[in-house]
Amino acid sequence: RLERMAPPAKTYVKPVFRFHSGREVHEEILLQVNGLAAGYYYPVISGISFTVNRGQMVVITGFNGIGKSTLLKTLVGQLQALDGNFSISEAVQTGYYEQEFSWDTPEQTPFAAIRSWFPQLTEKEARRHLAGCGIDSKKAGQSLSTLSGGEQAKVKLCRLTLQPANLLILDEPTNHLDDLAKEALKEALEKYEGTVILVSHEEKFYQDFADKIISLEQVRPRE
Repeated sequence: RLERMAPPAKTYVKPVFRFHSGREVHEEILLQVNGLAAGYYYPVISGISFTVNRGQMVVITGFNGIGKSTLLKTLVGQLQALDGNFSISEAVQTGYYEQEFSWDTPEQTPFAAIRSWFPQLTEKEARRHLAGCGIDSKKAGQSLSTLSGGEQAKVKLCRLTLQPANLLILDEPTNHLDDLAKEALKEALEKYEGTVILVSHEEKFYQDFADKIISLEQVRPRE
């Protein structure tokens, strides 16, 4: 007759993200966008013009499907501009957080992935960085494809914390994060000394640090 005991309560450890701003940029304007049209085979958005100055926190908003991700993919060179143009300072080091979970080797573990991306790290350093970003030793040994959306997001953020970048381009990074991880990410962006372009639909997340908000809902797609 054993007394049945309740399972131990789960404890959640708040991750810590630290982004490194990389080399110094002296130009005042880091990004200049002029009448840009972006899309795959035809423009999803067009007539986009804006500037991003050094040290600014710029937020891009708009309803789902309006072309926010398409715009970012164009700015990082994954898509060709269909019309207009944009220029980025040659001193810019870009760190890009893509919304989709797309891994070159999804069967790879987070630990193996970090070691392959940053071979200079020792085993201990790689595990410490992952743990700091909220990926414990058990999760670090699982295949990336078996992790939850929030865990995969933390692996991607961990990768960003390890690469110097004076311009962070983040596409909906809070989508799969729990409240503690969102809080940690917000704190990291507030302390970050570089420039940020953030796509987000969570006003509560960015309202305290955004310097400029660009709403794509004010731009009509080309017919």
